[in-house]
Amino acid sequence: MNDILGTLPFIDDLNAVESQRLSNAQLISMEEGAVLLRQGDTCKAFLILIEGSVRVFGRSSQGRELEMYRIERMGTCVLTTSCLLAGQAYPAEAVVESDARLLLIKDEDFSFLMSGSAAFRSFVFDSYSERLSSLFVLIQSIAFEKIEIRLTRYLLQESRRSLVLSVSHQHIADALGTAREVISRHLKIMEQQQWLALSRGQIMLLAPLLMKDFLKEQDLM
Repeated sequence: MNDILGTLPFIDDLNAVESQRLSNAQLISMEEGAVLLRQGDTCKAFLILIEGSVRVFGRSSQGRELEMYRIERMGTCVLTTSCLLAGQAYPAEAVVESDARLLLIKDEDFSFLMSGSAAFRSFVFDSYSERLSSLFVLIQSIAFEKIEIRLTRYLLQESRRSLVLSVSHQHIADALGTAREVISRHLKIMEQQQWLALSRGQIMLLAPLLMKDFLKEQDLM
């Protein structure tokens, strides 16, 4: 545990009492697909993701999903932070996207550190403001951007590790807050343009440079 705590960016600025409170934190491991938080859950701890990734999304009464953000290494969950600060229930769902290890700081220790440590407060609010900015960008894109622009950007972002994406049309629709049929139709158009090739459960990008040029033409790169 000490090795994990030593990697935290604010650890060197804590005094002995604050370090002792932080040492109460729990390190847990969760496998891909595990549910971290459900809508309506009580937030009992502040979380810091040590390894892996977590997907946070909203779900409508009709079952439609909208991906809000992903938590990655040394990231925090802005909704969990908000719930701890306001004493409210968790308003979304958080699911482990790849095997994860998380550091959980109990709510009473979180409150203590927030009150006493400027370094810890800075870490929390820096992460909070960064995530709020990305959520604002998401709202703007949903409200004002055409789906072909959002889809192109999504595919390019997801292809940074590999040009072959193992992802379903439904997963993309959930991430972009639209219907699967809309995604399938636009992917078919992109295939006709020879930007990509579609196969069952996979999308292979054939012309990422053309896709980037398309976004540049829209002044969106």
